[in-house]
Amino acid sequence: MKRFIVIIIIVIGLSACLSPSKKIEIQPIRSPVDKDGDGIDDFGDILEGARVQIGVVTEYETGYYTDAYPPENSGVCSDVIWRALESTGYDLKEMIDADMAAYPDDYLSDPTPDQNINFRRVRNIGVFLAKYAKSLTTEVVPWDAENLSEWQGGDIVTYDQIEGGLWHIAIVSDKRNDDGTPLIIHNYGYGVKEDNYLLNWPTEITGHYRWEIE
Repeated sequence: MKRFIVIIIIVIGLSACLSPSKKIEIQPIRSPVDKDGDGIDDFGDILEGARVQIGVVTEYETGYYTDAYPPENSGVCSDVIWRALESTGYDLKEMIDADMAAYPDDYLSDPTPDQNINFRRVRNIGVFLAKYAKSLTTEVVPWDAENLSEWQGGDIVTYDQIEGGLWHIAIVSDKRNDDGTPLIIHNYGYGVKEDNYLLNWPTEITGHYRWEIE
């Protein structure tokens, strides 16, 4: 009986040692670029440019606007992206419009180009990022520090289309779960939120990008 108890204690002890129990710590990285000259690097600016939308953009609105831009308090998932980039010193609308004009065959997924909405379409943003940003892994492995170090605050992640619905895009947060998986900042119907959806969004990750574009 004593031997049986000892064996149980050993097994429990080994399980505790082998099971992850500590919070994974990931070293953040910094961009060498500070586009807007505010003393904060681009990655940090993109992240904060997304986060400041929380509590400001409180509505999800898919409307079309003849001046291209939705009201300050509303928008869709893609609006989180251009607003974050705008606060960093980049005009995503201007950049995508110019690229679509120069390379229309790269954007065949958009059958009806329109400068009032080109930059608000997730697939257009995805094409642009795949061409010019740094492409990174789309695999997320909880508790794997090497893999998770590739997921940094300010990165941009795209998702496949929901059946019968829309594509999705988000900014990766610098806040993480204990297993190291980062949260994301996005708008999926309730205004801009920062929550645990990187691996919980209902469709697959299709792209993971870092803004290394000047």
